[in-house]
Amino acid sequence: MEAIERTGYEETQVLNVFGRPMRALDLGHELSDDIPVYPGHMKVATWWHLTHEESLMRMGDTDFWGYGVRGMSLCEHVSTHVDAVFHFNPNRPDLSVDAIPLATMITPAAWIDLSGCEPRTDISLDRLKRALDEAEVTVEPGSTLLYHTGVEPLWTEDPKRFLTEYPGMGEEASRWLLDQGIVNLCTDAVSTDNPSNLRYPNHKAHGERLVVHTELVANMTKIPMHQGFWYMMLPLRFIGMTGSPIRPIALWDEEDS
Repeated sequence: MEAIERTGYEETQVLNVFGRPMRALDLGHELSDDIPVYPGHMKVATWWHLTHEESLMRMGDTDFWGYGVRGMSLCEHVSTHVDAVFHFNPNRPDLSVDAIPLATMITPAAWIDLSGCEPRTDISLDRLKRALDEAEVTVEPGSTLLYHTGVEPLWTEDPKRFLTEYPGMGEEASRWLLDQGIVNLCTDAVSTDNPSNLRYPNHKAHGERLVVHTELVANMTKIPMHQGFWYMMLPLRFIGMTGSPIRPIALWDEEDS
């Protein structure tokens, strides 16, 4: 597909939210035919179903430009996306992505830096707590926690390493976070579990505790505070599906920027 130059896009913008200036940061990756996709998942394919010129052929005499319609084929779990509980718990088809409550989609949030962890290893509880202390973050019930592994630049620089060289949240750390009451765990990596651990301890813990998590979150290090901002994600209401691509954002008071 021919590359198209994008104009007018900014990762961060100031918005008037209920009469209050808020800074909004885009935390989503793009969706295209060329993005890295988790090994074994369906790749993204897009095509012209109907071009503007083709639509004009069926419209007759008009000064309208015509309309364009593109088709797409993709997996639920591509680009920045949320994993519904049904993704990792086959016994809970009722907890598909369309059942995620609004209280999970819009929450207080915090982010921590775990980029010093070795790729293809499990993040320990001690290492997690050290990162929380360094960021002066207290994990709050009903909140979202984002963790930065440092893999994000490889999305474009080295997609193969992006898909294979990252740490994951270990079992003890995963269960401790769930005990604190988080409702969503977000990573910049392609999975919350490291690719060498086929037990998938984070997916399993979330499946048991019925808590979603989110993968491939971008730009979290551009949030100027570690705690005291809001995280918002809006999955599509795919009936019975195990996940959905999302366009998440971080929101904080403009005066705190």
